[in-house]
Amino acid sequence: MRIIAGRWRGIPLESPRGSAVRPTTDRVKESMFNLIPHQLEGLVIDLFAGTGALGIEALSRGASRAIFVDKDPRSARLVRGNLDRVGALSQAEVWVVDWARALRRFEASQESAAYVFVDPPYDACLWVPVLRALPAARILGGVVCELPASLDLPDEVGDFVLDKARRYGDIAVRIYRSRFGVEI
Repeated sequence: MRIIAGRWRGIPLESPRGSAVRPTTDRVKESMFNLIPHQLEGLVIDLFAGTGALGIEALSRGASRAIFVDKDPRSARLVRGNLDRVGALSQAEVWVVDWARALRRFEASQESAAYVFVDPPYDACLWVPVLRALPAARILGGVVCELPASLDLPDEVGDFVLDKARRYGDIAVRIYRSRFGVEI
């Protein structure tokens, strides 16, 4: 697993042993980022961060800040180690909380995010609950969901509408945009 593009292109990231975390493959990550602006700006949120690969990729491509959310302290240590590896600790916050608490904390902050990356454990099926909980008016670019291709998410969820959908083998990427029409 490595950074695909941007200022840290080619730098390998550490991934965990075992199957507790399922890192996004380089091929899917590259395809995912080809669906959004190549030069990112602003804050990104990497929910269910695992290794932090998606948020770190966004930082490498120009995002100014990233919030990494994972309830597992081992994943949080892995994220911090990968951030340290690329010299990005000062651009990041690592929240060791569950996704619902993290979204409440984000909403209370009154900040806006360019993109939110949502790649939960597949067996938890949290894509729809996360989309319903996100404050759509404060998501400027979109919500990027990675999921099994066999799962069919609705085209509209809460205040989000499907913008792009792609399939890469047994993995799908769906990008939702806010109904409020804000866009980066």
